[in-house]
Amino acid sequence: MSADPATPEVIVAPTRAEPSPWSFLAGFTTLALISGVSIGLGKVVTQFFALSIGADAFQIGLIMAMESIGMVLVTVPAGFVIARFGARRVYAVASTGPLIANLLMPFAGHWIALAAARLSIGLCIPFRIVSMNSTFLAQLHRIGVGKAGWYRGALTAGLALIGPALATVLVANVNYVWAFVVIAALFAIMAVGSLYFFTDEAAPPQKGLTAGHIYDEARTLLRNRNVSESCLIEFISSATGSLFGAFVIIVAAQVHGLTKEDGVHIMLFHGATTVLALFGAGRLTQGLNKWWAYGGGLVLATAALVLLGTASGFWQLALGAVLLSAASALVHLVNMRLLSDYPGEKSKISGLYNLSSMTGSSLGALAGGFVSKIVAIQTVYLLWLPVLWLAAAVLYFVIKGAAHD
Repeated sequence: MSADPATPEVIVAPTRAEPSPWSFLAGFTTLALISGVSIGLGKVVTQFFALSIGADAFQIGLIMAMESIGMVLVTVPAGFVIARFGARRVYAVASTGPLIANLLMPFAGHWIALAAARLSIGLCIPFRIVSMNSTFLAQLHRIGVGKAGWYRGALTAGLALIGPALATVLVANVNYVWAFVVIAALFAIMAVGSLYFFTDEAAPPQKGLTAGHIYDEARTLLRNRNVSESCLIEFISSATGSLFGAFVIIVAAQVHGLTKEDGVHIMLFHGATTVLALFGAGRLTQGLNKWWAYGGGLVLATAALVLLGTASGFWQLALGAVLLSAASALVHLVNMRLLSDYPGEKSKISGLYNLSSMTGSSLGALAGGFVSKIVAIQTVYLLWLPVLWLAAAVLYFVIKGAAHD
């Protein structure tokens, strides 16, 4: 029977087959590991290169701060851009910026040029991070909430363990041009890999990407209790973690009988236990009441800060680092579970969540730096305790009791 000539033929494009849960998890965690390696490697190589062209400590601080400034500026808008255009496409495009910047950086002759390059990287990274976070959240129920920590675990392994170690090997054996070429190649690998393992959310109705629209929708998202609570917890957790990372090497050097190298070893303890907790504790926390989890995280972080603030030897500092990593992993696993339950677009809540993480990391180290001008550096950890408990009080008595959607 022939088709009605008046009826146009509809051609349906074949849909891209979704990878199996384990295929997705294997590919995605590999991509996250490479992402962490590229970030950790890039930070260390950039600092070494800055020293080689004569930058002083203040100038190196500004170079590295430029990346954070760029990230904070575009993190929330990144979520809305991804919601419109899709994580797969945005991630691939956003990977080309750091690729080009790393190819150009070894030819910088002045620290200002390096700072501009790091700023350009900072403006691209949120689109990559939010793409990864939103894709992982969207897939979490398919792969199992017991694996909620695998993304951050793989990212942390690359960022805190493999990346810095690889940087020391590269700098010792090749010139800076080739070191930066290796970093650029990693971004190329990730751009291609994302096309296979990323998923895109269903396209929402087209709306303008104006500042007013983004602000109004962000306020609406924060009226959801799980979103607002998770963002506050991530902010204070990141601030506490950055306070630890910013000063533990200096603290170790000032403790009798220890050296800066011991401080590096303590940071490695912290990184390794964080990775282990994120990979291994997901099943233990998937049915845990969030208030028990937040309370447990508060107790662990309190004990960690007391140990760090009063330690007189290596193992006290190391135990404090382990307890702090356990606290951070515990609340992150619960937050990821709660955010994966949110019925809206994951890219938008990922933008808010990552903004909380970035601002917390920046403000924690900054606040500690100012306080260290007045008190002994180790005392900063003890003085952070009232901040931690004040945030807990705000969370429990103010945000929990406020009206939410």
